This record gives sequence, structure tokens and C-alpha cells, in this order.
Amino acid sequence: MFLNPLGLLALLGIPAVIALHLFRRRFKPRRVSALFLWHAHSTTSSSGRRRENLLRSPSFWSELLLALLLALGFAGPRACGTLEAKHLVVVLDGSASMSAETPGADGSEESPAELVVEDVRATIDALPSGSRVTVIETGQETRILIGPAAFPEEAAGRLDDYRPWKGRHDLIPAISLALEIAGQGAVTVYSDRYPLESIPKEVGLIAHGNPGPNLAITRAARFIDDDSVDGEETVLLTVTNYSTRNKQSTLRLEAEGQALESRDFELGPGAREQFKFKLPGSSPRISARLNPDQFPIDDEAILCPAPRRELRLAGNLDEGEARFLGLEEDEQQPFGQWLALVPRSSLASTPEEAHLTLAHDPSGGPGNWCLSMHAPGSERLDLIGPFLIEKRHPLLEGLSLGGVVWSTSKEAVLPGTPLISAGNIPILTEQLLPTRRVYHMNIDWSRSSLQRTPDWPILLDNLARLRRRELPGALSNTLAIGEDFHFQADGEASYVLDGPDGRRELRAMGPLVIAGLNTVGLYSLSQDGRPLDEFAVHFGDDSESDLRTSSRGERLSAVELARQESGSSWVVLLLGLLALGALLMDWWFLRARSSRGLDRLPTGGKA
Repeated sequence: MFLNPLGLLALLGIPAVIALHLFRRRFKPRRVSALFLWHAHSTTSSSGRRRENLLRSPSFWSELLLALLLALGFAGPRACGTLEAKHLVVVLDGSASMSAETPGADGSEESPAELVVEDVRATIDALPSGSRVTVIETGQETRILIGPAAFPEEAAGRLDDYRPWKGRHDLIPAISLALEIAGQGAVTVYSDRYPLESIPKEVGLIAHGNPGPNLAITRAARFIDDDSVDGEETVLLTVTNYSTRNKQSTLRLEAEGQALESRDFELGPGAREQFKFKLPGSSPRISARLNPDQFPIDDEAILCPAPRRELRLAGNLDEGEARFLGLEEDEQQPFGQWLALVPRSSLASTPEEAHLTLAHDPSGGPGNWCLSMHAPGSERLDLIGPFLIEKRHPLLEGLSLGGVVWSTSKEAVLPGTPLISAGNIPILTEQLLPTRRVYHMNIDWSRSSLQRTPDWPILLDNLARLRRRELPGALSNTLAIGEDFHFQADGEASYVLDGPDGRRELRAMGPLVIAGLNTVGLYSLSQDGRPLDEFAVHFGDDSESDLRTSSRGERLSAVELARQESGSSWVVLLLGLLALGALLMDWWFLRARSSRGLDRLPTGGKA
């Protein structure tokens, strides 16, 4: 069997060798005075135009054998019975539901992932010699698990690295990559759901899913109560029953190995229930657990302490103004009403140390945000809506300004982008500076009614929330799989993230965003060896926790596996060694004949 039959054209070298031996140069007659000085020896012929009798010497047969062996080697021979090498391209579903050990029809409790590994390993073992293997794992980021075009021996060992624990995602990017690698060949997808939509005929599908019941923690949140005095925290957990019958279980809260609280419950088919727990301020990291079942990844949620991020406030308004604006009730506690309105806030000693300042003119340090209330001019203009409000801006969320009287100055010119306007007159603007924001208002409080409406505390609360989001630190320390982790910071910095997937080195200009965390577990963020924050990722994926949609099925690809251009077989290697032997024989015979001819030449002496 020949892989390259056109290589047999090299057999034309055999008649070429014969022709070279047939057409030899004929020796010209030479006249000499005596023949006793010459010894008889074999003549050596060279090429010529006249055909002579074929001289069948050992060199001739060696050259014929060499031409024959090289032609056969060029044709790529394979031993009888040897199969053509193939390129196996496989796509493995990386969804976490592949690890669910739901009982099958035969009573076995092997997970789809275990069955897939067994199938792929058996397919690899049956591949012909010289084949190659490429295995791609799906996910939010497609990963080449094996290869591309790895040896079967290497691929069989690397299958143990297959760990399906990702949330629901699209399989199409991984399938597209597999089709590109396979060329015109077949691709096989292994999953736990059959059928899959939008896959071409070149893609085969094998599903090993087993539908079954599941009880899961589908939502988990931990936050600080805004109304609490001592920073009391609230834990909200949502449990969903993905089954066709009632399920009983116990939800437990643990901290550092100690039980905190537990709730026994029963849920009907497809029902969900929210559980609320209260924690004292500064409580440590806790774990919420259900009774274990066949899909343990959604039976536990780790909840880290919520970021406190205290907001420091300051103001340079006099006592009368602060009381007139409803920010202060008594002299003993300056800006007491403002502090009560903004949770987790304190009064800064100076405007430079404050995060947020209320002032007549822009003041504070480089990181300070300021609501600057400009004094009105001599000519005032009393405005009664409707006002043009930039509703998409978070500062103005919930504001209506219905019935508000806004007294401003005719000659006022406010810097920045208008957020609230009356006609073509800006009355509230936003000025974005390199390290801070300044909101400018031109308002005469003595003639305006804004401070006596619900819009005023809403505006102050929105401003505080907006500023708190920009404070250094994490926005949230309890995330669901696939969510982004946000860490606010200023300037360029390098970080180290340690998590279930190992260690990662990160670098960011300003805020750090770690996109799409796809592995459940505990993470820690540090900088220059100094711990910065700790956060956790729980599963929280409804579509993956619902094992009722798992199924079995098989659809073969409409095409064959791609042919693999393998290396030389043992037959080619043998032909190469024989060709080398023929070449050495030809050299040896020519050398020996040349030596015999030289030995017979006269060496001098008396005639």
C-alpha cells in the first residue's frame, strides 16, 4: 500500500541507469612500440553516443537496486494491513452539569464527564499508527486541552486534566475552532444534552446526560444594612427545587468550622424560597450548605464579609445654612442629619481628608468630590419647570423636580456638562477633573423650594452612593460564577490573584476588573506581598443546576476523520537503510576495481 503512488515515477531511474551503461565511450586505437610493458586489466568505460554490449558488473546491479529502493521509498509504502493515519478532533463540554452523578437507566452513577473520558480514551487507543489528537474544552474562554495534533500516547494521559465546572455558556466558538483545525474532517462533540442546535453536519454529537432531581443554592448575597447602627450584616440565600416532587433539606450557616444557624425546610416541585439571616458587624467569612446530593457544586456558597468602605463627609456651610438645608438639627452634632441620611459615614476633620464636601466653592483635596453651591448674582431668575433632566445619569436617578421652584442667577456660567437645565439655562452641571468630580449648582436657597421636597435627600443619597462606588476597595466580595470582580484603585499598579485555578499576575491602570470568574471557590488579592482583599465565587447558575434537561443521544458526523500526514513508517525506514547499503556497495566495487587497475600499472625497472 502506497501513500504517494506518484512517487513510483522515480522508477524511471532504472532505465536511465541501464542507458548509461549501454552507451559507453569507445576507446580509440593507440600505436605503441611494444606490448610487453602493458599488463592486461579490466577496462573502465565512460558514457558515449554509441551503444555497446551491456557490462553487467556488481556496480551496475548496485545502481539498479539503489534506483529501485529510492523509488519505492518516495511512494510512501505501508505494511499490509496498516490503516491510514487519522486526525481525531474532539470537543468536550466544560459545563458543570457534566460532573453530576445522577443515576442512569442501568443503575450506574457515573457522571457524564467520566463516561466521556472513557469513550474518548477508547477512541484514541483504536487510532491507527501515526494518528494525531486534538481535544478542545468549551467555556466562556475556549481552551485547547490537548494538542493541537498531539500524539495519541500524550493525549491519553492529558485527559485527566478535564474538569467540567463552568457555568452555562455557548459551545459554538469551541466548535468553530475545532472545524478550523479539522479542515474538511469530522468533529465530535461530547455533552450531556441532546440535541444541540446550530451545529453543522460535519459535527457529530454524543450525549451522556441523565435527567435527575437537584436542590441548589441559586442566589447568595451578603451586605451591610444601611439602617443598622453597628454595621449589622444581612445574608440572603435563595434555594430552588429542580425536581418533580417535594424535597426536604437543611440549610446551615457555618463560620470557621462552627455552626451559626440552620433552617429545615421543604420545597415543592420547581419551587424556590429565600432565606434571610442576620450577622453581627465584622463577622468572619461564612459558608452556607445544603444536605449533599449528586451535584455538590451548587450545595455550598462561601460568603466573604461585605466591604465597609466608610464615607468621610465635610462641609463649609455655616450653621444657619446647614439647618436651613435640613443637614443639621442641633449644634451638638454638626451635619447630624446628613450623616444619618448617608449610611456608614463619618465627619472628616478637614475638607482635604473628606471624600465628599458640600461647599459654596470647589474645595477639598485631589480625591475629594464636591457639590459646589454657587452664590446667586444680583439679578435672579425664578424658574418653575418643566426642567430638562439627564435621566441616564446615576446622580439624578429618582428625581422628578415636580412643582420645584428653582431660583438662579441670570449671569451665572457653570463649568462642565449640563445635567439639569431650564430651557437653555444650565442649573446643575458635572465637571470631570483628573482625580475628582465637581457638581456645580447655581441656586438661591432663600427663594427656592428644592430643599423642602423629597428630591433634595434623593439627590444627596445618589451623590453619596456614586462617591462610595469610587472609594478604594472591592465593590462586592460575594460573586456568582461568571460575574466580574471590581476593585477600585488609583494609578497604575500590579496585583497577584490566588484562587482555585492557581496564581495570576495582573496589572491595571486605575480600577482593576477581573472579568468572567468561572471557577467556584475562594480568591485572595494582594499587592507587593500585602493582602488587599478576599472574595468568593459561588455557583449560582440556574440553567446548569436544572438537571432535568439532561439527556442521551448520538448523531454521527456526515464526513470521515481528517487524514493525517504521518511521518515515515518502518517500511520506508527499511528501504532507506537498504538504499544506503546499495550506495556503499557501489562505492566499494568501484573503489576495488580502481585499485586493481592501479596495481597492474608498471612501476619502473629494467626492460
